[in-house]
Amino acid sequence: MKKVILINFFIVISIILLLEIIIRFLNIVGLQGYDKNIFYQENNITFSKPNKTFKVFGKKSRTDGDGFRIPLKNFSYDTNKNFYLILGDSVAYGVGVKEKDSFIGILREKKNNLLNTAISGHNLESYLYILEKSNSKFKNKINKVIIFLCLNDASSHQGVIPKEELNKSKNKKNLFEDYIKNDLILKMNVFLREKSYLFVLIKGLFTNPIKRHYDYMNILYESEENLIKFKKNIKKIHEFSASNNLKLEFVLLPYTYQILKNCDKQFLNPQNEISKIFTSLGLKINNYTNDFCKKSNNKKLFLPYDPVHLSKYGHKYVSKLLIKDKIID
Repeated sequence: MKKVILINFFIVISIILLLEIIIRFLNIVGLQGYDKNIFYQENNITFSKPNKTFKVFGKKSRTDGDGFRIPLKNFSYDTNKNFYLILGDSVAYGVGVKEKDSFIGILREKKNNLLNTAISGHNLESYLYILEKSNSKFKNKINKVIIFLCLNDASSHQGVIPKEELNKSKNKKNLFEDYIKNDLILKMNVFLREKSYLFVLIKGLFTNPIKRHYDYMNILYESEENLIKFKKNIKKIHEFSASNNLKLEFVLLPYTYQILKNCDKQFLNPQNEISKIFTSLGLKINNYTNDFCKKSNNKKLFLPYDPVHLSKYGHKYVSKLLIKDKIID
């Protein structure tokens, strides 16, 4: 009996390992997660530690002396030229692709001095803080500020899941037991998504993160309070930029679920609300949602089973749009 169990155990392990190899070889999905040791907090805002090499979503990354993402090898800024300041979250950071294949990496061929301050979880409040900090440090050396907006920028905290979702268990009878169970599941999820291609694939197939994350974000744009806060933050960013003679550009990128739904207007309420805010402030926003909708093979613009992050193909497309619209010139 023990021999049969042992044989079956090794068969199962062998199948799992074989599936891991096949999924990785065929590039069906990529790993997720971050090396938590390379981050630090400043005023509740996340920054990468300077001069570090680490992995993000399974891809090796490197930071400069300020903690900004840069190419892995043979890179230095041109100190005789001014900078473009890039503000954004994990999409602008380019998680899941090599730096040279991100739209920032591709655009370095035209503009070497791109300061990519983007980090996963950054939002509008983060952008204002980093803008003020960077303007102080690089005084009179910033030519233009480019802010890449995603739907989760309406969130009032760093991250992509609304606080309401995190607090669902507050009315449970045994809070301690509930916390332990959730904490254990959370730790297992973090560990497996960083190590197992098979786990990432199964999770993508059966938990539908593409729809789930869109639903989280869509709720934010049905809240008048969130929209008012969004508008105030955009206004503050604009006023600070104007008072410091900084050219400012906003770029809005869609969520995967919206593209999968053929950009049906019922799924575009967040973009409509954002457009209303910018119109009311007399500001321009480069909304690339329609460009994504019209693009052939647009489902390939995103990483497999990912709610928002761009694939190598998607990054190349965005770089072309930025050059066409002379946002990077």
